Amino acid sequence: MPETGIRGIDLFKIAGESISGWLPSWKAGGPRPTRQPFCSLMEERLLLYLEYHPQVAWYGRGDMSATFASTYKITSPLPGPFTIDYLFESQAHVYLPDAIGQLLDGRLFIAEAGLEQDKRQERNRVKADAARKVVERQGGVYWIGTEATLSRTRHANLVFLHARRQTFPSWQELEEALAVMWPWGEAACVQEVAERLGDRWPQAEREAAIWKRCADAAARGHLLVDLTAVSLTRLTPLMCLAPDALPILPDPLPSELTEQVTVAPEEEEPEQAHNTGRLSTFDDSTLEGPVRERFLRNLRAVEAVLAGATVVDAARDMQIARSTLSRLVRRTRTLGVLACVPHGTYHRERELHPAFQEVIRRLYLLPTKFSMTAIAEHAELKRTARRVHEDTGTAIPLPTYEQVRGYVQLLKQEPEARRAREHVPGPLRDRQSPRSFALSIPAPAQLAQVDEHSMELYVVTPDGIAVTRRVHAAVLICVKTASIMGAVLALGPLKEEDYMRLVKQALEPKDRLVLASGCQHPWPCSGKPAIVFHDRGKIFTSERARRVLVDRLGIITEQAPPSCPSAKGTVEALFRWMTQRFERRLPNTSHGIQDAEEAARAGAMTLEELERYFYRAIVDDYQQSWDGLRRQIRAVLWEEAVRQTGVPQYLGAPDDLKLLLMKAQHRKAGSHAYRVHDRSRLSFQGHWYTCPGLLSRLSTRDFEIYDDRRDLSVIYLFVDGSYGGEAYCQACMGQRVSAWEAAAMRQHDRERAKTAATATAEVRARMQEEIEATTRQRRRASRAREQGRQFDRQREEIHPSQALSELEALRPPPPASFRLPEAKPDPEKAYPVQHLAIRYRDREREP
Repeated sequence: MPETGIRGIDLFKIAGESISGWLPSWKAGGPRPTRQPFCSLMEERLLLYLEYHPQVAWYGRGDMSATFASTYKITSPLPGPFTIDYLFESQAHVYLPDAIGQLLDGRLFIAEAGLEQDKRQERNRVKADAARKVVERQGGVYWIGTEATLSRTRHANLVFLHARRQTFPSWQELEEALAVMWPWGEAACVQEVAERLGDRWPQAEREAAIWKRCADAAARGHLLVDLTAVSLTRLTPLMCLAPDALPILPDPLPSELTEQVTVAPEEEEPEQAHNTGRLSTFDDSTLEGPVRERFLRNLRAVEAVLAGATVVDAARDMQIARSTLSRLVRRTRTLGVLACVPHGTYHRERELHPAFQEVIRRLYLLPTKFSMTAIAEHAELKRTARRVHEDTGTAIPLPTYEQVRGYVQLLKQEPEARRAREHVPGPLRDRQSPRSFALSIPAPAQLAQVDEHSMELYVVTPDGIAVTRRVHAAVLICVKTASIMGAVLALGPLKEEDYMRLVKQALEPKDRLVLASGCQHPWPCSGKPAIVFHDRGKIFTSERARRVLVDRLGIITEQAPPSCPSAKGTVEALFRWMTQRFERRLPNTSHGIQDAEEAARAGAMTLEELERYFYRAIVDDYQQSWDGLRRQIRAVLWEEAVRQTGVPQYLGAPDDLKLLLMKAQHRKAGSHAYRVHDRSRLSFQGHWYTCPGLLSRLSTRDFEIYDDRRDLSVIYLFVDGSYGGEAYCQACMGQRVSAWEAAAMRQHDRERAKTAATATAEVRARMQEEIEATTRQRRRASRAREQGRQFDRQREEIHPSQALSELEALRPPPPASFRLPEAKPDPEKAYPVQHLAIRYRDREREP
């Protein structure tokens, strides 16, 4: 009953501390799978159960909002969330089921997943009753999946088959050959059928075709093997029934939980019976009211723990400290039910008013993290005291600093308050099984963990130019064998293209990489992982990562809870090895070195050299080391596991993997498209690329460019989604140049060009000054020459006699003596003198 008034929920926001992710679904019937989100591992089991239930026509999330569906590009037959109204504690509520769908006969089904302990709570029981009434009115069914009904072994086998359901180019031919070599209804193992097919196809394609046929048969209910009892291997006898045979249904899920409580193993039953007997030997009617309530609370908590619940959950439900409950359980097993009776304890009401307690709690939990003094002096306490005085008419004193301090110390002991105040990670998960999780994984590459790590290493270009002082690495590791399936390095923060580069390396064989790195041992760890477990990093949760891993490769992705590195224990242990055994043993490490330039000059390691040593450390050191948990060399672990179960391989065209690289967009052109210049060359990121014969054919067509930041000397051209060829950079001259090295070289060239421009500017200034000085000297020389010419015109030999006589007449007579004549004063009153009147300044200012 979809309603437009209910918006639904954002699934990943309610996931909390559980594991969430995406499951590729083939129920839509398209060539590629569609996405189905899940918020917990139990929901993942339920969705995979519905995926391989032969009577389920389609299924989808019933609690997903339209905004969530449009944001994550999820196609769903439902227009909105599926709402169910129910009544709890005399209040109306709306219930959104985990999954809904339709059976092949047209009936509606509703499915819910969760832990059995949670589903037994009163509110969840009311929700289940409301859902059952809805499906009964429509003639449908209601299923509840818990850890007891959703088998772990069956789920692992379904994950194993789900990773092998994708088609590949030679599938049609192999399907026809399998119809002849392996008839319907004949029991045979994968190894035997692969030998029947002969050597016409590679071994990987033959096994992939056999497993795909089994996976398709399991989805139709025609795979005759008990998936709950055995783990699939290459030697497991398998039988596929004919398409017209009746489907084999899995174990049905219950519509309601029985009242039977899960008990411990058989060897602990006598002890539990003995403890249960002890719990029924005390008469609580002799206790007073408050003491009896505390006794019953303690008794319920101890009974829950003895029935199989964890101490953490029981303590949280009963509001008891975990240490107190552990002590009660231990003493009850020894002394009986008398240990639950409170003795010698009392409760005294605090002198601090409850209104002040609420205010102090709220101030303590604020993100600003007030100190005790700030809380004691906060104005909110005064407003609260004034408000209480107005309401009750009684003036109450403000809390003292000691009262505030005592109540804050009490808040620090509460787990929720401490977690909100200090942002500490959640409590560690208790062990659910005595078995190791890594050893319980049935097949290699069934679960792979991916994460990023940074190393303090200095990298230079081949010319000695410093590029960076921090190197980022991303690693994809198989949890079962602890073998590394892929590892990449980047000289800058990791991006989506680096994650795609890592996935591409994990899918491809690594023979050429091992040969180029000079490794002494092979690196056979390649294949398509069934589940990729990652954290909440942006490169792992991006839309492109979902589109490639889930939609295109059919890989299940799981997202770790926040602040929970222990969930990725295998890859975190690898990073410790990477720090201790690789990073701090290189000459270009910054560990204990403060001068970056000095370390760069001392190490003088380029990216190519660093990658070569990095891969040699992985192949010849880490892969050949002894694993204490798995008790074997990691390379041997991988080979033995692959020999037993095999690994799903990428069987598409190798050139299609280049599409995982970064697609380039032309920022200068409005269409973001690239064009060929002069029918012979292509401009890309400031470099010219050529390819004889190819670019001339692409001069009039639209094409796409994919590049690898690790190597800019070559780019890959795609036309209409098909691989066209490669173009090579002329400036690189056959050498590998990464994007980071190219950026450092451009920066260095700009600095050198700036320095050279400054030097040439000084030269030009000096030249200008010299030119100006030369001009002044030339002008002085011209004036001197003109003056000399004038003087030359006055010489006697160039003038006639008449001119000389005139000049001689005009010449003043020569003085008789070189002494000055005697000074004689002027006669008095020889010159008329006019005396001016004296004007006084101070008198002129008077009015």
